[in-house]
Parts: sequence; structure tokens; C-alpha cells
Amino acid sequence: MKKQIVKINPYYEPRLWGGGDRLEKEFHYHTDVRPLGEVYNVVALAGRADCEVPALGMTLSQLYEAAPEWFECETEELPVRVNILDPMDDLSIQLHPDDAFAKSWNGGRGKPEAWVILDAPEDGRIEFGHHAKNREEFETWTENREWDKLLRYLHTTVDGFIDIHAGTLHAIGKGVLTYNISRNADLTLRLYDYDRIDPDTGTTRPIQPEAVYENVNLPDRLIEFQMYPAATEHGLKVTRYWDEPGLYTLSRLQCADKGRFLHDRFCFLTAVKGEGTINGVRIRQGETVLVPAGTGWLDIEGSLDLFLASYRNEHSPREEEN
Repeated sequence: MKKQIVKINPYYEPRLWGGGDRLEKEFHYHTDVRPLGEVYNVVALAGRADCEVPALGMTLSQLYEAAPEWFECETEELPVRVNILDPMDDLSIQLHPDDAFAKSWNGGRGKPEAWVILDAPEDGRIEFGHHAKNREEFETWTENREWDKLLRYLHTTVDGFIDIHAGTLHAIGKGVLTYNISRNADLTLRLYDYDRIDPDTGTTRPIQPEAVYENVNLPDRLIEFQMYPAATEHGLKVTRYWDEPGLYTLSRLQCADKGRFLHDRFCFLTAVKGEGTINGVRIRQGETVLVPAGTGWLDIEGSLDLFLASYRNEHSPREEEN
């Protein structure tokens, strides 16, 4: 299969906490799925959530299996996932466990993730962490529904980056537009969901407080938003957030007219603003393209704000030879 830059169609799922019309009007996500508050720009969970690659007539998980040379990854499944969220209500208070617990729970893996805030109202906030000093205090405040005592909130900083370790209590707040990168996994443990009724079932969504007690970080540590500096590289404004082998790589490429960029691995480029071309392939706000491994220099033209999601193998061939 000849390597080429290809567009990835988003995958949609309805969310109880809903969404307004920004994802449709600004990001061009047109779907019958309602309410639309979250879009999977990159996901490859076969038989569950799986993006389409229309130019190749297959799903992303099928492409990963059929053309490993496009990715050159050591993992059985595509290792990264990308979402854009625009909730019209607060998400559930939740956490993601580590690999060991996830394997015992459903045979999967943990889901470390990171967010970059794209936009937020003046009073925008996220829930992040807690104030309990020990498990007894955490359980007592939860059982008594003393959420004001337990939950810690952070004011959202537009363009701020925050890393979410396994065991970190968190929730995106109402109206906070967020780019999310994570491991390509799917295990969320909920502590509290505001007693909302799921219209599809007529009941509240399941919560897993005992599992949260077992996995929440105790004592917690305060993590704040970080503002990473950008540097001008070959005509682009480049921000490098994260590059951890075995987890994910995240960068931001902002182009005002034209520039070039070289990345030594495969990557997914998602446009969060503007429109233009990447090696002649048109892309506009809301769209994602897959750049196969070995593509080389990328010539970017137009007014574009792109996020680059990629993965670096935990063990490089050179390390394995040694």
C-alpha cells in the first residue's frame, strides 16, 4: 500500500453532558449524533470506536493492522487517541487507573492523557484533584456528598497545558473547549455524575466509588496549568508540549503563511483553526490527516493552527541491539 497523507474522518458518540453548536458551525462536524459535545478525531478501537479512512476504504484500526510500515510502532494497537470536547455541562468527576488495575478490570490499559485549553469562558474551570489528606477523609466526604470540601477546581487558562497522571481526579467544565491527547484506551471510573438521568436508559449512569477509592492518588499533589514557550522554526511557530517514549508526543504548529516541519515518526495533524495545505493536501478547521512514517519534510501553507499527535517507541531498534 503506497504511503500517502490521508484524511481521517471523525468518530462521533452522543454525550449526556451535551454540546452547543460550536463543533458543528466552527469545526464543520456534521452528524446526526446528538447531543454533540465530543469528537474522536483519532481513535482505533476495533469493533467499538474506530475512525474511517475514506480514501482507503477501511477503518483506522484496519489500516494499522494492514500497513504497519505506515506507523512503525511496537504496540499491537494504535497507541494514541485524540479528542476535541466542547461540553455544555460539567463532565462527571472521574479518573483513569494505571495499567495494572485496567488489566484486572477489563483486560485493557490505563489511559494517561493531557489537555490543551483552546477556549474558555471568563469563569471557565476544570475539576482537578482533591483536598483529602487520606483515604478515610476522601471516603467520608464522598459518602456525605461534601463536594465543596473534597473537590479542587482550577481556573482555565487558554492555551494552557495540563498533564493528567493515572489516579488523578478530573473533569472538564462547562464551555471549556479542549484538545485532548491520550493513550488509545477506554477505561473511566466515575465518582460523581450530578445524579443526571440518561435519557436512553431513564436511570443515572453507573458510578464506581469503590474502584475510585482504590485508585485515587492519596495524598494528592497540586498540578497547575503550564504555559509552554513557542519557538520559530522554518517559518512556523512551534510549541513542544510532551515527548515521552511509550506514551505520546504532542506539539503545536502555527502557520501564518508558509513554513516547513520535519517529524521523524508518523503523526496525526488536527487543525483547530484556519485552513491551508500540508504537502498539497487541503485541510481546514476540524479536520485531521495522517502523515505516515518516513514522509519527510512537511510543507505547510495557509493560516493554520495544527496539533501534532504522535508516538515514540519505548525501545528503539538501537537500544534493542544493545
